[in-house]
Amino acid sequence: MRGVFYTFPDIDSAPISSHIWKQVIDSQEWHDLESGKLPAPEVFEALTERFRLGEGALEEMIRLSQAGFVGNEQLIAGIKELKQNHDGIIGVVLASNIYQVLYDTIREKVNSWDIFDHVFTSASLGARKPERAFYDRVLESVGVAAESVVFVDDRPENVIAAQCRGMHGVVFGGTDDALGKLHAMFGSPAQRGKSWLRAHAKNMWSVSNTGIEIQEQFQQLLLLHITGDWDLVHIGQLNPPNGRWNVFPYGPPVLTTDTYPDDVDTTALALLKLDVPDVVKHKCMDDILENRNSDGLVYCYFDSSRPRIDPFISANVLRLFYANGRGGELTAIRQFVEDMLRTTAFQHATRYYHLPDFFLYYVSDLCANNPTAGELDLIRKLLCLRLQDRMGSSKDSPSAAFRLIASNNMNMVNGRDEAILLDSQNVDGRWTGWLYRYGSSGILIGSDGLTTALAVNALEGVKQAHAG
Repeated sequence: MRGVFYTFPDIDSAPISSHIWKQVIDSQEWHDLESGKLPAPEVFEALTERFRLGEGALEEMIRLSQAGFVGNEQLIAGIKELKQNHDGIIGVVLASNIYQVLYDTIREKVNSWDIFDHVFTSASLGARKPERAFYDRVLESVGVAAESVVFVDDRPENVIAAQCRGMHGVVFGGTDDALGKLHAMFGSPAQRGKSWLRAHAKNMWSVSNTGIEIQEQFQQLLLLHITGDWDLVHIGQLNPPNGRWNVFPYGPPVLTTDTYPDDVDTTALALLKLDVPDVVKHKCMDDILENRNSDGLVYCYFDSSRPRIDPFISANVLRLFYANGRGGELTAIRQFVEDMLRTTAFQHATRYYHLPDFFLYYVSDLCANNPTAGELDLIRKLLCLRLQDRMGSSKDSPSAAFRLIASNNMNMVNGRDEAILLDSQNVDGRWTGWLYRYGSSGILIGSDGLTTALAVNALEGVKQAHAG
């Protein structure tokens, strides 16, 4: 109860210091009081003598604590919503280490007690957490199997004992975190993510880590590529006259140069997803072939004054050429992809892509969509090795989603990144994180919409793989 549903604030001018008070409530005498083995007068007398407390100090400390007793209204409201969303099939049980007189006093002060279907005190059970008898008696009284229970507590030792008893355990680390975990356990994280996407349709723009909104098309095209849902996106260019796409068709460039040339990365995404006439598509691909360095890697921009190279963009372009039957024209890029996987050089990230796993996503998509291309066999083998190495290697949601999608594409089980996504979903259903960056300034760019779409795709891909 304390530390989860309700809190007792720090007390100014308390008769007992916080240091001593912690020793008092962790003492054997106090534990015996909470489990109903000793009466309060006997315990108070023993503790007063042991810690050399002033006469009546314990009673005054408890009175002041009761006066400042505060309910966690956010958690209470969240639990009520969770119960309502599941048609009342979820029961809520309060099981607390507390002595009976204190519980009775607090009970009178709480207006939200109706949230609980059952209430158990250590005094009424004759045992306290983390003793096994405490959990056994609660389960027996409620009449449920341990496997059907999610146990939430702010003390790890109590959660460990509950989990060893067969329950699902959650260490309370904050209200948002706890509610997110509960929603993930009792609901469908993917469906909650989809609901968030629909609620924010056509208004999911990027934002910088400096707090500036960026209306940019690369993110919108990738969001369309991931979801296939036109109702979610606002594409600024459907079929530009020159057959090339730009990051900033909606207005002036943001947080970068005043003029921003058409770029190969955005163009590749557009040609992969949009309904573009073949003559336009292949003319653009011819232009890309003419826009390469001496090693055969593509330049990032259709602008000779900006000879930037980003190997991850070359991997994206390789997807485009294979999708249009022209993969054999990019042998140098294919071999470079092999080299990056073989040497693990991709883990250094690049000028624009600060997440190494973005590369694994691109390459896995290439492999999944070209299953009979024998020249990709080495890439498949190396990709699986690198995925195995990197599973769960970072905790940010975009990286976990990229790795899980890549694992799904390669028919690999990846429970570690699935767990990261389940654990990182926000209470409102979205996922957050930084996806790429500006090359010159290093400013990070994120999109809750795109990150949420990636996470939903990844989690649904696991479900489909298991069903298959």
